[in-house]
Amino acid sequence: MPNETLASDEWWSEYQGVVNSDPEMTLHGRDAFDENFVVGIGEEHFLVEMQGGEVQDVRTPGLDDAWSFGVVGPREAWEEFVSEVPSPHHNEVFASFYRTAVKGEEGYFDLIGNHEAIFQNFRPFQRALDLMRTAHNGGQPRTEGSNRPEEVTDEPITGQYVTVDLDGVDHRIYYEAAGPTDGIPLLCQHTAGCNNQQWRHVLNDPEITEHFRVVAYDLPRHGKSVPPSSESWWADQYDLTAERFTDTIVSIADALELEDPVFIGSSMGGTITLELADWYPERFRALIGLEAGLFTPGFYIQWLDHPHVNANDVNSHATWGLMAPHGPEWARRETLYLYEQGANGVLKGDLHYYSTDHDYSESADDIDATQVRMYLMNGEYDYLTNPDDAREAAAAIGDGATAHEMKATGHFPMSERPELFRAYLKPVLDDIRGVRDEPVPDVFAPEDFGVEANK
Repeated sequence: MPNETLASDEWWSEYQGVVNSDPEMTLHGRDAFDENFVVGIGEEHFLVEMQGGEVQDVRTPGLDDAWSFGVVGPREAWEEFVSEVPSPHHNEVFASFYRTAVKGEEGYFDLIGNHEAIFQNFRPFQRALDLMRTAHNGGQPRTEGSNRPEEVTDEPITGQYVTVDLDGVDHRIYYEAAGPTDGIPLLCQHTAGCNNQQWRHVLNDPEITEHFRVVAYDLPRHGKSVPPSSESWWADQYDLTAERFTDTIVSIADALELEDPVFIGSSMGGTITLELADWYPERFRALIGLEAGLFTPGFYIQWLDHPHVNANDVNSHATWGLMAPHGPEWARRETLYLYEQGANGVLKGDLHYYSTDHDYSESADDIDATQVRMYLMNGEYDYLTNPDDAREAAAAIGDGATAHEMKATGHFPMSERPELFRAYLKPVLDDIRGVRDEPVPDVFAPEDFGVEANK
């Protein structure tokens, strides 16, 4: 089968068999995924007829056919999409669509038809397209690196709560910590809509906790930090702002009495390093912005919290295309699973800050990174903020800010590629400690650290 031509009759026949025998599609598409969709490969168009999560037929659409939505793109984009390890931004349908719809780039996919229906069928539609890669390359759906590593059985992590005053309202903030109490504080911010479990592998790394007191917290409304009981939060629109976000981070650091901490965050936790450097440079020893950019538009969308859409499926599976496709399956699935735990409306509210309120595209020179060292580290497969976005931000900020590309990882490096990310992070931490002689590399790659790209 791997030698068959993409979209030939034989290819589609193989594809139908792969989809209809896939246990994940059976589980999540059964009795529900009945939306026909169109696939446009260059000048050719194909109607994929679905019923109960199974492909009934694939044919050229005719005047008697009905379909809800589709995905179209140049043949070259489809050839890249179905390759065993696609290049960045060609690895998943929404990764490709973002480059078209938001970035205005050519050579990627476009989504057509009823977008509401797409998001109502987000999970099985995404899976149906991902299985094209299996049909094209043969074998089973890719699970290389899926064997979990041996876990620490007696973890050195402690969890507790601290009360934090935010605008006169007490908030019960949950945090976990590991490392010596006199170590350099390393304050870890989770991504939008998620929680501090993303940092568990850093908390459990003895080489890091030898010198650092790692503290990973849940923002209010996230994880175990429930909303304050003194407010009718259930009747209020939650839209995070840069001011509220920075005030919360600094207030947590103050409540924990962290002296001269290092701040590290990913996604919205990476972009907030710009506001922290601008407004609170004296409060931090250094700022590590993972997946950071000057401006990150396009993700404050209604379908993330809509009564006609399964927000749990959409919010969690939106992470899939943001991760490197050749990472360990167990880690990518765990990253997705963490997003299934979020409360409705929280991810969308966080993305108000991320995609609307955060914008340094014209004001990066307001930041003086000579007051607080900034390391901007973006993953190769992050279609929202790729390594060029980190380089652009560092150049716009100027002295004190550097950009570092992380190969073979994406938007959630600490959870999707835990072994690889920790290898990338340690040179930065050594630089902050002042024990590294050479500059931190501009590009981190797995082979430089003896880590297999797909493990």
